[in-house]
Amino acid sequence: MTFDFRRATGLTAAAVLLFSSCLTAQQPGTPSNQPTNQVLSGQTAVPGGLSGNLQQTEQTTTLPVTERAQGLGEPTFWKTWSAHNVEPLSLQNSERLRSLILNGTLYLSLHDMIDLTVENNLDVEVQRYQLSIAGTDVLRAKGGGVTRGLPLTIQQAPVGIGGPGGTLLNQAAAAGAVSPTPSTVSNVFDVNQLAEAQTNLSVQGNIPFSTGPAIPVYDPNFIGTVAYVHREPNNSSNNVTNGAIVPTDNTLFNTFLYQGFTSGLQAQAGVSNINDINLSNLSYADPFRHPNLVFQASQPLLRGAGFNVNRRYIKISENNQKVSRLIFRQQLIDLIYGVSRLYYDLVSLNEDVLVKKETLVAAQQLYNDDKAQVEVGTLAPLELSRVEALVASAQLDLTRSRGLVRQQEAVVKSMISRTGSADPLLQAASIFPTDVIVVPEHDNMPGTEQLIQQGLSNRADLAQAGIQVENGEITVKASRNNVRPEIDAVAAIQSHGAIGYTGFTPIGGVPLPPTTTGVSQASVYEGGVQLNLPFRNRIAQADAARDEMQLRQMEARVQQLQNQIRDEIENAAIAVDVARTAYGAAVRSREYQEQLLQAEKEKLSVGASTNFFIVQDESYLAQARSTEVVARSTYIKSRVALQRALGSLLEDSGIQLDDAIKAQLPPSAAPNIPLAQPQSAPAPLPQSPQPQ
Repeated sequence: MTFDFRRATGLTAAAVLLFSSCLTAQQPGTPSNQPTNQVLSGQTAVPGGLSGNLQQTEQTTTLPVTERAQGLGEPTFWKTWSAHNVEPLSLQNSERLRSLILNGTLYLSLHDMIDLTVENNLDVEVQRYQLSIAGTDVLRAKGGGVTRGLPLTIQQAPVGIGGPGGTLLNQAAAAGAVSPTPSTVSNVFDVNQLAEAQTNLSVQGNIPFSTGPAIPVYDPNFIGTVAYVHREPNNSSNNVTNGAIVPTDNTLFNTFLYQGFTSGLQAQAGVSNINDINLSNLSYADPFRHPNLVFQASQPLLRGAGFNVNRRYIKISENNQKVSRLIFRQQLIDLIYGVSRLYYDLVSLNEDVLVKKETLVAAQQLYNDDKAQVEVGTLAPLELSRVEALVASAQLDLTRSRGLVRQQEAVVKSMISRTGSADPLLQAASIFPTDVIVVPEHDNMPGTEQLIQQGLSNRADLAQAGIQVENGEITVKASRNNVRPEIDAVAAIQSHGAIGYTGFTPIGGVPLPPTTTGVSQASVYEGGVQLNLPFRNRIAQADAARDEMQLRQMEARVQQLQNQIRDEIENAAIAVDVARTAYGAAVRSREYQEQLLQAEKEKLSVGASTNFFIVQDESYLAQARSTEVVARSTYIKSRVALQRALGSLLEDSGIQLDDAIKAQLPPSAAPNIPLAQPQSAPAPLPQSPQPQ
């Protein structure tokens, strides 16, 4: 069986919000100010093949600008023996980063953050070098070398702090409940905000295939020898003239050109005067007086025969070059997915800071009102203590929320800078996210099966897995060829061979002296068959069988990946549905709490309620507002999770692959600098009221 990827292609509000909270920890952010409905319905699947985006990714010839050896592989004669230098790694951030910092604040939109990540993130830089490394394997294979292979791993963005952990509104309607909002104090240092997971996209595993039959070296190789030869015969020498021993002085000149061809043919041609030196009893300086023209060729007939076998590393290296481009695309998608989640978590955390500020201001106002009533004797001092606890709790919540914002900012900075927070300008800057999370009225998503077909034709990880299988098929054909016996047709010609030699002298070697004095010279022609027939042949048979089993394992892993993608897309589509429902429930719950609080205040104004219920409803309203922030963030992150599952996130974010390869993105518009103070800028906390 041959695998070909291109052919494969009635809840309550509280319960809904609880499910939404679970989704928050799993779904990442969105790439635009407002979610684009087009990205979920505008990409059409290509039946039985790759999408246009993946075809363009495989076929692009764009190379990195500095992350390669300039001029490598150019047919320049004098550069044949020169090493090609690669420019040193640059740790300089793009100018875009500094242009977005004003008065100590980094005004950052999601699009700017994605651009900065593509330009400055070192995970992307590593993949740029990988594109160039894949090119060196192609060059090596065309010279007759064995490919050195490529790692198939990509880095995921760090998790970060996550969104605000507001308490779910599950007690708002509990009549007569006596429990002010508890402040949750968590150890924020336990958050593994900087951990990066590594994903290995290899379907082959760690065990390589067998090497198969050896291939010729396709680059011509010239070998020459020039030497002075003085021959001083002894008494037993056959070189005698008129009974006298004759010494000779000559010049040795041997030159040979070796060349391999993709059919398996190996040829050698050259000129040598060593026969003339050994047989002559004369001295002369001209090495071309009696030159010996030599030609020898060997063509495999079974093992190692054929263009497919001998060009297999060229084809594999070209396929690996496609894989490297698809891996680069997948790395970009995963990082855009990650930074979108980080960005919208930062937006949500800043929104939560505003909610906590409003809660503290309301608690402070309530404290001031109650204090005035206690002073005139219309309110018991015990009620004032209850409000003091509410103020202290609100202060603690605000402090914690601000701390989470600062930690999230540190994670964001690590993604958009090559040196992280080591850049003094970036280190001192706070981040103001200029985008807001907007939930559209409708999602306009096509059916699940249409989404699945779109994803299968547009997933870079699945496409590169199919190419890996294709490489496996090429290797298995070679290992099966290696089981055959070695039978080679050989031929040789010498224009001045020596009669009396035993066998054909290996070209480039030194011939044996003749056995008879004064033996004549003549042209020598040789042709025949050379055999190498291993009995039982167990090593080659075992390698061929194992390679085919490994190929079947690869096919199974690709099918697993395809099934996983189907599940991922279906679950992502369901998550968008649930998140929208949860967001609607969160909005209604917040509105409900506002109405309850307003009604309780009106009752208090006529003496029909107590201060305790005001405190309770204030705390519940704070919970409801935080829950709405979480639900909105959950929705937007479920949208981008679906875009990632469909493989369309790169184009949806406005990033062109060729621009990303060159790290030369179009300049962004002037930063949107609001007049208001940045949300993340810390403001002084109200003083805690002192007990009376």
